[in-house]
Amino acid sequence: MHYDAGHMNFFNVDHCGLYKIGNKETYGCELGETFDLIKKWVKGRNLADTIPWSEDKAKKNISKCYCKDIYKDSATGDFLVVLWKSDTDSAGTLWGAPEDNATGDVKVVKYTNNYRGEKVIWGRPCYYWIITELNTIVSIKFDHSLCDAKLFEYYVISCINNRVQHKNRKKEYTDQGHVRISYENGDGIQYRYRFNVSLKSLNTSDVKLSELASKITHIIRRETIKVASEDERSEWLKLFDKLPLVAPKPKSKNRKIEIKAEAKPNVNEIKTIIENNALENRMKHEWDNVGFVTDNGRVTWCDRYVLRDQVNVYDNKTKILEAEKLYKIIKNDRKRYLNPISDMIDSSNQVLEEA
Repeated sequence: MHYDAGHMNFFNVDHCGLYKIGNKETYGCELGETFDLIKKWVKGRNLADTIPWSEDKAKKNISKCYCKDIYKDSATGDFLVVLWKSDTDSAGTLWGAPEDNATGDVKVVKYTNNYRGEKVIWGRPCYYWIITELNTIVSIKFDHSLCDAKLFEYYVISCINNRVQHKNRKKEYTDQGHVRISYENGDGIQYRYRFNVSLKSLNTSDVKLSELASKITHIIRRETIKVASEDERSEWLKLFDKLPLVAPKPKSKNRKIEIKAEAKPNVNEIKTIIENNALENRMKHEWDNVGFVTDNGRVTWCDRYVLRDQVNVYDNKTKILEAEKLYKIIKNDRKRYLNPISDMIDSSNQVLEEA
């Protein structure tokens, strides 16, 4: 029996909601409300109309992105979101999603050089499972799909700032072009919407992290710097200013630097390093990375200790998955997928109680 393997990366939701400047407390628009508002906004819209920013205001190097499908499970409060990332990269199969079809329509066509059918948006799907009760998001990567956490963040923020109708919302722009949201209740207090995620590491009680901590002798960091722009370097790179470095290659704009420092981090410090530096889709050829040198001289990169799992979709004839279909497959094993996260929460609560 044929199956497609979906590789799952788990993310903490570090911020989601309306915040006063300098305050960590949220004042509405938390995770569940955020995706309820997005779901309401995209309902019935053509695919081409679900991009939440105008092209002239889009950030540089940000791909066009649309909402292909979104499903909410009433029993759990979970969401399954399928974004459509416009992509003309020749690596892998491209799919065309009809731009005039409504959100939720799964029709796609396979790219060919002589395609002459209806107007489509060439790209690939991106699958995200949102678990509101645990403040967690899971990206799911199949061979036919993509993952892009930064684009996902930008899409959500742009929806809330530019498109959805939030109750009592008043939108203003600062002199720097940032969006500020305030309630229209006369209190004069301004709130700014924030949304960002970071990869979850393994549970701090996991034996793998404990074993790693006992063997670490050094921390290693690789970074690419601009040769002609010293002010943009990290502080630790400026330590080299007094050393006679070998000159970079002629006309080279970048330089690859590797630093190794003696260190003996504990498990919690390792967890923080992993969550701050791991990437969901780091390519093998990418230089920038952070890792741990162990007593046998080997380097273990932080990506290895990110919390991961896998979902298998059997006999998927349509290739591009509907949000509801994929969620129901995940829901069959929901408890197993979420056990590690629940264990982390229980451990954290226990530490707080003991303190």
